[in-house]
Order: sequence, then structure tokens, then C-alpha cells
Amino acid sequence: MDNQDFKAVDSFDDIEIYKRSAFMNKIAASAMQEEKEKNCRLGIPSAFMQNGKIYFYLPDGTITDKEPWDDFPIKEN
Repeated sequence: MDNQDFKAVDSFDDIEIYKRSAFMNKIAASAMQEEKEKNCRLGIPSAFMQNGKIYFYLPDGTITDKEPWDDFPIKEN
């Protein structure tokens, strides 16, 4: 699914659609924040997209567009 699948609107005709959309956005934002914090505790990067470009939030607080996976050792059990 890409941005072409969605149609931009200036307003909602039905307030319930707006309320549901706001509620789902709140849940998604909360889940994303929890995962970002969990990844930071575990010492692994979090990926996010902004303006169609993928970025990585590293555990040290650095944000980069370079894929960091080669810089993180695989932990063997």
C-alpha cells in the first residue's frame, strides 16, 4: 500500500469517522513509542519513515539514513 491508495480530504462528512481515525492514530502512536523505548533498552535501532525516506533511530540517540544492521553484532545463544 502506498500513498496513492489514499485520497486527501479537507474535512470529514461524519464526525464518527474523525473520532475513530483520531483514536486509531493515538493507539498507533503509543505503540510506536513503546517499541522505540523497548528497542533502546535492548540496544537495537528503530526504523521509521519520514517524507518517503527510511531513517534509523540508534540506541545512542543518533538518527541516520544509513542502514545500521552491519554495525550491530548478532548475539549468539
